[in-house]
Amino acid sequence: MANVYGLDFLRSEHNLPSEGDAAAATVSVTPAFRRSSSSSNAVIPDVSHKSDLEKQSDVLIFLRHHRSSGCLPPSVIYKSLGIDLSDGGVDSAVANMLANNPKVNVEEVPDPENPSLSIIHYGYRAKFSTVKDRATLLAQINRCKHGVKWSDLTDAYDDVEKDLQKLLTGGEILGVNNPEERDRVLFPRGDHFLVELDGCVTVDLPELPVEPEDKNDAARMEAYKQELLRVKHIRQAATYVVKTDIDHRTQIRRGEAVRVGNEWFRVSSAIREGVSLDNQPPRAQAPPSVVSMKDLSKKNEVDGYVRSFDQNTLPLDGSLSEEVGIANLRSAKKARERLHAIAGGEGGSHRGVSGGASATLLSSVATEKNSSMLAGVFAKSIAASFGVAARGPGAAGGRKRPTAMIKRPGEGGPGRRGPPGTKGKAAPDADSVKRAVEDAKQAASDPYLSYSHAVRHGCTKDVREMYLETLDLIPTSEVDLHKALLENKLIEPGEKMSRPRMKRKANLDNDGKPKKRRYYERKNMRRTNTHLDGTDIGAMLAVAAERQSQGKEVGDGGM
Repeated sequence: MANVYGLDFLRSEHNLPSEGDAAAATVSVTPAFRRSSSSSNAVIPDVSHKSDLEKQSDVLIFLRHHRSSGCLPPSVIYKSLGIDLSDGGVDSAVANMLANNPKVNVEEVPDPENPSLSIIHYGYRAKFSTVKDRATLLAQINRCKHGVKWSDLTDAYDDVEKDLQKLLTGGEILGVNNPEERDRVLFPRGDHFLVELDGCVTVDLPELPVEPEDKNDAARMEAYKQELLRVKHIRQAATYVVKTDIDHRTQIRRGEAVRVGNEWFRVSSAIREGVSLDNQPPRAQAPPSVVSMKDLSKKNEVDGYVRSFDQNTLPLDGSLSEEVGIANLRSAKKARERLHAIAGGEGGSHRGVSGGASATLLSSVATEKNSSMLAGVFAKSIAASFGVAARGPGAAGGRKRPTAMIKRPGEGGPGRRGPPGTKGKAAPDADSVKRAVEDAKQAASDPYLSYSHAVRHGCTKDVREMYLETLDLIPTSEVDLHKALLENKLIEPGEKMSRPRMKRKANLDNDGKPKKRRYYERKNMRRTNTHLDGTDIGAMLAVAAERQSQGKEVGDGGM
């Protein structure tokens, strides 16, 4: 008797047999296979004992695991599952169920052997079919202003959960846990507010041993392999820790998001060695938010963190990649060394520069100043060190008297020296000065300098704590705020709190742009100079009237 509720899998063949049916039980638990009638030797599983619902479930799981392959023909499904979905096949009922299933894509494709016929292909249909990679995944979450469930996105494509975790780790999306459904709701973040941390970050990796030239020496090759294995293990552990010359503990907490070498991580909070962050105890897991208002549980410090967080190290919850993170940190170190060499007067071609933009660029302290502006001021400082007066705002070294005269191109002689009585060196060539200034500007504008500092979301820990501690001291009323501003001499006595209202000009629109002059034709307007019809002036007036009726400009304002 058919089950009217569609629960065909609750049949007698799925119930445990009694003691008298031992033989039947032996047959049911023994896996049975049947061979394909084709020439291949592939073993096809026997699914004759399964119900149609179970077969449909198997097909759905199979299509989901192979969703990157698109729609699959019935022959591929039959060889893998033993379910015949071909036209007129044994499992035609399952094919009809799949055709009506919203999770299945059904396409008709011409038969390669007989193009006049078509074969139905089956593919998995995710809830968000437009999500194919990380970029489209982020775009889909940004479109869902009211949030989207994590579980609704897990079937989009292969490794989608890794991309979701990376987006959460880097703070590109927001995540809120839903304990009732044991799920997580994802929201778009919007605009980012990123801040550089003080201190230049570097990574120290030991060099790999050199392979011996004589590969036939078994003893040396064995020693080389052991040393190579040991160094690789040290290098792998070193990629989880970056070095810094300024203590980061006052600026960031464990579990918060940090960008190092253009890669996003969380400051390591692991307390168990060799266990992923998701499998750590809940008190040691990083929160979904990229910013924390308080430190993690004190019990973690009692148990001990796996990686130390001190004044010289910043631990990460993942390893820096060789191609991105480590390469960017090494390039940033070379860019800083080049900048220091130019500022110190390499080769003795010019005086060393210090102070102003040079101090800001060469310092380990993060700055909010524009990098292009700093590069321009630094180049002017280099020019001033040659004795060339720098022009424009921010010129440095203009007050010092030059100690050398610039030798213009084409001037003879070994080069003039400074004024009599001075100790100036031989005058540098004008082209060399120009080249040195250009090199200085390029060195200060090196994009790899942006990887010198770690980056976090939001203001630093010390700034936030200072704000929260002084929040109660801020007056709540305008009268008290006005008194506080007067006491601290931030405003003058008698000065109003609000700015005067701006006067609106009559000839400007709401955007502050001049109003367009428009021409309109009055109703019941009749020409009175009909005596000019048929003359040249009448023809000109007729053309002007036509243009005016079309809303076009006529002469100096109309008739």
